[in-house]
Amino acid sequence: MTFLHKSVGEEPSSFGSDLRDLRELHAITLETACRETKIDRSVLEALEADRLEDIGDPIFSERHLLSYVKYLGGYEPYFTARYRTRLKELGKRRKITDLLPRTRDVRFLDLFVAPQFLAFLGIVLLAIVLGSYVLWQAYTVNTSPPLEIASPADGVHLDGPRVLVSGKTIPEAYVLVNDRDAAVDGEGLFHTELDVPRGTTIITIIARRRRGSETRVDRRVIFDREVTEIPSTELLFATSTEAATSTE
Repeated sequence: MTFLHKSVGEEPSSFGSDLRDLRELHAITLETACRETKIDRSVLEALEADRLEDIGDPIFSERHLLSYVKYLGGYEPYFTARYRTRLKELGKRRKITDLLPRTRDVRFLDLFVAPQFLAFLGIVLLAIVLGSYVLWQAYTVNTSPPLEIASPADGVHLDGPRVLVSGKTIPEAYVLVNDRDAAVDGEGLFHTELDVPRGTTIITIIARRRRGSETRVDRRVIFDREVTEIPSTELLFATSTEAATSTE
């Protein structure tokens, strides 16, 4: 430990001048002290000049002072007491909060480190894709399939007791014609034939999704062809034949 010798009657020196004298006693330049202690030059200059008001946080800089005194081989309790006395003169008081870890404002971008940000972005994109798929599925299930009827036209009069039912829908749908299945090909086309009785018949065509809603179209067809009258000669011949048969 190094001691400074003062002459009797000499005016008391400040702790800053004692620091400077201690450094000069070891023939250490200020540049060398800054380089070896890793303390900023402005802090050391303020300590040696006893200008604590020039230090941004003089209470926190007590650590720098202790490191500097230890580096110079001085008596740490002496310089610490002188330093704290000087702080009181300047109105600087140590608070409990000064002993707690220092906090700083956290910016929003500080929370995003590259790998974590990429992982977060991937999760967001995955959630968007899954959500879009679920919404699309819900839309397709709840939306009725299209249904176009090519034949028959509504209210058509038939020439015979048979009618062709044809049309188009989506390939995924299945079609019922008066509760009978009609095959749907890869392009959504379908057709089937029905026998109809004389008079008016309602044909109901339903296109239904496998797991969803349906579309219904009704067609009204009419079969009312009149019976052809038998000529009188033919009727007479038929009557004679029947009489001959009965006689035998």
